[in-house]
Amino acid sequence: MQTSATKLSARPPAEGSSLRLGPRHTRIDDPRAEGGEQPSQSTKIALIINDDFSMHHFRGELIRSLVARGYDVSVIVPSGEYGEKLAGLGARCHCVEMYRFSSPLKDLRLLFDFYRLFRRERFDLVHNMTIKPNIYGTIAARAAGIRNVVCLVSGLGLVFSDVRGLRVRALRFVSSWLYWGALKLARRTWFQNPDDRDRFVDLGLIAPEKAVVIRSGGINLEEFSANSVSDVSLQELRDEIGVPGEARCVVMVTARLVWSKGVREFFEAARLLEARLPGWTFVMLCPRDEASWESVPEEYVANHRPGNLVLIDSFRKDVKRFVALADVVALPSFYPEGVPRTLLEALAMSKPIVTTDHPGCREAVDDGENGFLVPTRDQGALADRIEELADSETLRGKFGTASRQKCENEFSSEIVVNRIIKEIYSL
Repeated sequence: MQTSATKLSARPPAEGSSLRLGPRHTRIDDPRAEGGEQPSQSTKIALIINDDFSMHHFRGELIRSLVARGYDVSVIVPSGEYGEKLAGLGARCHCVEMYRFSSPLKDLRLLFDFYRLFRRERFDLVHNMTIKPNIYGTIAARAAGIRNVVCLVSGLGLVFSDVRGLRVRALRFVSSWLYWGALKLARRTWFQNPDDRDRFVDLGLIAPEKAVVIRSGGINLEEFSANSVSDVSLQELRDEIGVPGEARCVVMVTARLVWSKGVREFFEAARLLEARLPGWTFVMLCPRDEASWESVPEEYVANHRPGNLVLIDSFRKDVKRFVALADVVALPSFYPEGVPRTLLEALAMSKPIVTTDHPGCREAVDDGENGFLVPTRDQGALADRIEELADSETLRGKFGTASRQKCENEFSSEIVVNRIIKEIYSL
């Protein structure tokens, strides 16, 4: 699901997970890999991200398109259960362990592992994604003699948010310094919304001419549509999670059950509407992330969850079914997003949207056309706009049609991938 990356956001790789190695898999420390396969005559491209699920879920279309165009594509990820699926897309899989949190010794080891892999494989282009690959992957690639290095900043994360505190300020200082050094070495950096690009330029972390805005990584319009989930599958989901068959649903999906995704605001909006919308159920798919310092405590959920709200707090692979279940998709996030995957799926599946007027989220909504934008941390405005949509099936239908049209015009994977290859890769 969509942690990094919501991303839907990416989940962290499981501790102790392993990847079955086949002919298209190598580990960084596997001596058999030193000889490598015979180099391809086609351009060798490496894509790097901090977990295998995110690579498959968020960059699968990019991989598939690059392979179809004849490029020799490698993915560099920690070992995990999605490695075989990545290989199934036609990519070579190289496993490099990446520690999720800050650790100077482990980060130094990561830098060395990247460098050794780059020296061995001699990629023509390295595309880094998420903060550690962006920093250490870029430095290692340039040290290994690779000139065409590009980065993706898909949301700034809490480090660059308005969150205060000594710990966050220290991380912001260190991250800014490392980003400044790394992005000077990258040829291009891709941002998913103009707010993030402007923030990095204003902070002096990147030269304006090196920054390119392409909103989102795109979405497959055939895989995600209004009819891509059957009525039978939806009824089975209703039965499983305890939603009455006749109930209308407001659905919120995020990668993690953390405060900055708008959990409190969604709880309170559901509470405000419990009496006003008796035939509606609020559904949250938000897996717990106990390792995060902003994780929502179990006590809060137990004491504040209203009776009209169903919370699924475990990781699910069937996110599309939850989006299909929605009559309205809501995301009251104030997290520094890129463009949330949930909202892209909602657009493609013809859903009306209520989200915040916040970087990343606002990219998916033309206010009053396919949904509503509300201020961050404002449960009253969130409730009012949900109620407005709940009261009018006609308005929901109009907004849903506009969502699909917006997705076709701006976010289809074909449009986005073509721009990436031309404007980011210069191929």
